[in-house]
Amino acid sequence: MIKTLYREWIGRFIFRKLNIGIGAALLIVFLLLGLVIYDNFYSILEKKEHELLTFRTEKIKIQLIDIMERFKYDSMSIYQNSNMQTSVYELFLPENTPSHLEDRKAVTEQNYLKNVMTHMLSRNPYISAVMMYRLQDERLFVESQQQKYRVNPSYPYKPFFESFPKSYQHPYFGSADQLLAPADRMLYIVNPIYNPTSIHPDQVYGYHLVTLNTRTITNEFDSQSSDYRLIIKQKDNVLLDSRPDEPSAWDESDDLISQLSIDKYQIEIIGISYKSNLQSKLSDIAVRVLIILGLSWLVCIVIIHIIQRFIVGRFNQMSKHFKKVQRNPFTHLMPVNGEDEISDLMLRFNRMTQELQNHISQVYIAEIRKRNAEFIALKTQIHPHFLYNTLESLRMQAVISEQPSLAEKLYHLGRLYRWMLQPTDDLISVQEELAHTNYYLELLMLGKSNRIELRVISELNLENCFMLKFTLQPVIENAIQHGMLEQYDDPVITVTIKKESDLLMIEMHNNGKNISAEEHSRLQQLLETANTFPEQHLGLKNIHERIKHYYGNEYGLSLPEHQSEAMPFRLIMIFPYKR
Repeated sequence: MIKTLYREWIGRFIFRKLNIGIGAALLIVFLLLGLVIYDNFYSILEKKEHELLTFRTEKIKIQLIDIMERFKYDSMSIYQNSNMQTSVYELFLPENTPSHLEDRKAVTEQNYLKNVMTHMLSRNPYISAVMMYRLQDERLFVESQQQKYRVNPSYPYKPFFESFPKSYQHPYFGSADQLLAPADRMLYIVNPIYNPTSIHPDQVYGYHLVTLNTRTITNEFDSQSSDYRLIIKQKDNVLLDSRPDEPSAWDESDDLISQLSIDKYQIEIIGISYKSNLQSKLSDIAVRVLIILGLSWLVCIVIIHIIQRFIVGRFNQMSKHFKKVQRNPFTHLMPVNGEDEISDLMLRFNRMTQELQNHISQVYIAEIRKRNAEFIALKTQIHPHFLYNTLESLRMQAVISEQPSLAEKLYHLGRLYRWMLQPTDDLISVQEELAHTNYYLELLMLGKSNRIELRVISELNLENCFMLKFTLQPVIENAIQHGMLEQYDDPVITVTIKKESDLLMIEMHNNGKNISAEEHSRLQQLLETANTFPEQHLGLKNIHERIKHYYGNEYGLSLPEHQSEAMPFRLIMIFPYKR
């Protein structure tokens, strides 16, 4: 099935094969081009993504360093005296701690610390809350950026603060979930409050702590944290992981990683960008590239098809002309357009056709001259009187033998031969031409039961109308042969003779086989084309050429216009009207 379709639709057409080959080659080229573009886009996107990841990681590092420096500044401000009151740390000394009976002093202390912590919050916009814890009375002071954060009564603050080491290696970093209510995940930075004049680090009176909301930090790293992962570590302790459900062995993956550290505080910041997300971003670009390349491929195929169709059209034009020349070497020359290789091929074929026409014309003229010479030789070799006397003797024998029909036929044959061989003028009366045509028809019908009737219709005096000798009989013979009259019942050939202006019109039609529109058109073209040699209707063509040669190109044979798909054959002979 496939082989049959290939042989029918592709195998015989070289340009279709070429079109398929070019289309396949272009498809491979565009696919390779698409892969190269995709790979280059991916490399560029990966490079830009890594640069963006590094920038974001550095941004978090700078923010953390800034937060640390601000926190250190705030921690130092605790030990500085203000214009109005003593320093904050003095409020944490055991001797300055108000008792439960000193409510007024406690309120004043509360308001003072609130103002200090509010001022710290305003100086450091990245922190979410400031906490101060006094060990002497286990009292916790809290001030937050958002009103929702408050003291968590269930959180063990005392063990939490007492767990910090008593050393000068501070600040301390950590993370907690329930440090404040509501229980959001938070990072914290803590400094102990002690007597700066003391050399004993274990003499701690309280703690100064700030919290950092992890959501704020991850949003600062990337508002769409689903595409990225941020990890903040201190030594081996993970303080923040924006995607804690992901595998912890992040360094063993092929994802993009940016890793920075704050050596001073032993903090490590790790930014991760997932290649799967990168590929999903690239998928939109890949689709656009595929669409553009696909459309480009289609445009190329259409352009190639148009060009090849133009070329194939010219070849088809040449092929049709070759068939015409094959049927009729004297077909008009092929029209030539352009100045390319195909045009040169057309010009060369036209030259070859002209040479062939000239050669055939020379051969045809030589053949006619040869036949005329043979005919003249034949006429000179056969003595006319011998032929006439022989036919007359045979006719008399038929009369004696009482065979009148045979005698009549011999009489007609003798008259026909005498008329054909006698050296008379080329012009004879229409009446005489009809008479000898009847002789021919009588002889043709000899021994046949289905006789053909020759019916003549005219109001003219046919003795005074003249036509070229021996032109009607070949037309009648052609009508009998191609109209297949002997196969029809009551066959009739009707000859209508009339005068129109200065023309003598002899119209013939029969009740035999109809002529199709295609055959009518072919026969009309045959009569109108000069120097043609058809396999059929050669007698009509010769009669047409004889009349034109004798009278002029405006005379000869003509076919009435074909009005339907099939109609009886009609032919008109046109002569000048001469009385």
